[in-house]
Amino acid sequence: MFRYLPEQGSDYAGTVDNINNLVTDLSVFFTVAIVGTMIFFAIRYRRRDGVDHETPHIEGSTFLEVIWTVVPTLICVLVAGAGYFGFEKMRTLPVGEEPVEINVYGQQWAWSFEYPNGKKTSGDFYVPVGKPIRLIMTSRDVTHSFFVPGMRSKMDVVPGKYTSSWFRPIKTGPQVVFCTEYCGTSHSNMMATMRVVSEAEYEKWLADKGRTQTPAEEGKILYTQNACNSCHSLDGSRIVGPSFLNLYGRDGVFADGAAYHADENYIRESILYPNNRVVQGYGPPSPMPAYEGRLKDDDISKIISFIKTVKGEAPKPAPVQSEKSKADLTPDARGKLIYQQKACIGCHSLDGTQVVGPSFKGIYGKKGELSDGTPYAADDAYIKESILNPQAKVVKGYPVPSPMPPYQGQLSDADLNDVIAFLKTLS
Repeated sequence: MFRYLPEQGSDYAGTVDNINNLVTDLSVFFTVAIVGTMIFFAIRYRRRDGVDHETPHIEGSTFLEVIWTVVPTLICVLVAGAGYFGFEKMRTLPVGEEPVEINVYGQQWAWSFEYPNGKKTSGDFYVPVGKPIRLIMTSRDVTHSFFVPGMRSKMDVVPGKYTSSWFRPIKTGPQVVFCTEYCGTSHSNMMATMRVVSEAEYEKWLADKGRTQTPAEEGKILYTQNACNSCHSLDGSRIVGPSFLNLYGRDGVFADGAAYHADENYIRESILYPNNRVVQGYGPPSPMPAYEGRLKDDDISKIISFIKTVKGEAPKPAPVQSEKSKADLTPDARGKLIYQQKACIGCHSLDGTQVVGPSFKGIYGKKGELSDGTPYAADDAYIKESILNPQAKVVKGYPVPSPMPPYQGQLSDADLNDVIAFLKTLS
């Protein structure tokens, strides 16, 4: 009855249609039954020839009360159960199969798509038939909603976070994509075409991308340019922050005991607001600077694409250096260890090259000018103040405010003296 839905294009479209048809059929049946009964009684017991035809006086019926209580309850349980299992099927990727991942960007009033090999399209995109397709979506402006009727797939696309949806196309041919969240004056024109093709045709189309870098390759460049490599290793070894090896999809615990799953949204939040939720064993506070306003959403997506590729076997953890063994080191050696452990290595080079902050080569005793024009001399007091409160005195030519986090409460005076001893060796 009323089978008006478009042709099924995905393997779970049948499940969606069955639930829709069940709800429709039940609604039509009970509407006809209830309204039909009302009409029958209105006609059967109407006033005729000036005489009322009263209905029999019924005190009550336990049987009827049980029926109209139990039957709707069972129907509600049936519909809720079918909906839940259908929803689980739509949200859970098949185990043991590697999905084709496509980044989707919504922007007034067009859809754009980016593939793992770097190919970018707008308006049209291609997918292989028979393969699970995972769409990772975000918006560059306002809220949109990505709807492929033939796939029975619909998901909101929200600025500032990632949403995802998956389906497995079961037949080739074009599928129309709509935006189903009002997003402005040309909302109704925000359409695209998904072309489902054979795997061979898809691979041929995908390979024709010209000379472009993949998102993962661009993400690796950003990983180095933004000094992520100074705190996050790629081989499983521990530096200042968690290693990127096998990070994506990892389950763990925060410092407050809450559990986390490292998906796209978790990684995005950790980059933009690193002190919101710190992994157990790495703080708080985290020495990582916040990248809010410093990285675009596209850059974050590329870094996430790169992190997804960092897989392999982790080496055995190196023994942690005890406080006793640290005491056996010379002050400058302890200072070098702090330089490595506290992420200084990511912003301050040792060879004179400019990274994020001034190089440490020859810094002790150096004279220069601050951003406000005041002269300075890099003596013990200046260096200690710059470490504990980096915003107090920013060197001219470097960003204001400084991206460096304050180390007040993280380093003792003895630690600061060790760092200064290390800096004195870098003449």
